[in-house]
Amino acid sequence: MIVVKIGGSVICKDPSKAVADLANYAGEAVAIHGGGCAVNDLMKALGLQPKFLTHPGGVVSRYTDYETLRAFVMAMSWINKTVVASLAARGIPAVGLTGADGGVVKAKRKEKVVVVDERGRQRVVDGGYSGKIVDVDARALLPPPLKVLAPIALSERGELLNVDGDQIAFEVASRLGAKLVILSDVDGLIVGGRVVERLDPDEAERLAKSEEVRGGMKRKLLAAAEAARRGVETIIYNGLADSPIGRALAGAGTHITPS
Repeated sequence: MIVVKIGGSVICKDPSKAVADLANYAGEAVAIHGGGCAVNDLMKALGLQPKFLTHPGGVVSRYTDYETLRAFVMAMSWINKTVVASLAARGIPAVGLTGADGGVVKAKRKEKVVVVDERGRQRVVDGGYSGKIVDVDARALLPPPLKVLAPIALSERGELLNVDGDQIAFEVASRLGAKLVILSDVDGLIVGGRVVERLDPDEAERLAKSEEVRGGMKRKLLAAAEAARRGVETIIYNGLADSPIGRALAGAGTHITPS
């Protein structure tokens, strides 16, 4: 089994190569997608301003109030069905889901979160409609048919929650004992102008906490380190390249491997 996470940067730039290659693995894959840039575009069209929070350690996340949640669900649902339609055009009968469907992904709403403000001071703010994953029914995602999952979870109170797509992918891969391929818009973790080919969990965690790594890569490396300690190999590669999944499995990109 493999779990494929198609990142928002790929979804919004050109998902065609990633989706075409995903079709080649329909009988052995579970797919999760992002799409934050599409959420931003929809919010702006609706007259809403996207807001982001910086957490201690430098990880950045979207602040999801109720209006943002509605835009998030709309945008992610559109992306989800677009990916399913693209697979159907290639003869692959995929099923598009959110984590709320069938309670596949359950999460606890974050009541409060710690952030770093513009003056560099830590403070506690309302968590909005973002969630921390507490359970994933990974067996429900097994093919056939190929499942395509949007990063929306269900709370114990029946609320829809924004959850991190990378984290869902790591949880699914861990539960299935699968290899995880994360498709971004870069060739892997780049340090000093070169792709870092292989990391163990400790190395990945150290780099995630360093100034050498910024943005969404910090979150990816931290989660990959945790997954590697659970026995899951994670590969970060460029989803805009030809045959990105096949190339990643053949050795391209950055591989975070169990010790």
